[in-house]
Amino acid sequence: MRTTVDLPPAVHRRARELAAKRGVSLSAVLADLTVRGLAQLDAPVKLVTDQLTGLPVLSLGRKVTTSQTRAGMAEK
Repeated sequence: MRTTVDLPPAVHRRARELAAKRGVSLSAVLADLTVRGLAQLDAPVKLVTDQLTGLPVLSLGRKVTTSQTRAGMAEK
């Protein structure tokens, strides 16, 4: 199905770069990312206690490094 979507320039650039890296069309990348994003909405968020630290832990589906956390905090 064909549709028109307005993307911020940075998002469009990253999607184009990903399409080039994968060797697929921009449309294929956007469809894949949309399917993945929508699937995450259906996944329940589980809060568990880390056995080593005793701290609560959220599973995000991917690991977030300390440097990524610092970079995210620096943006604010």
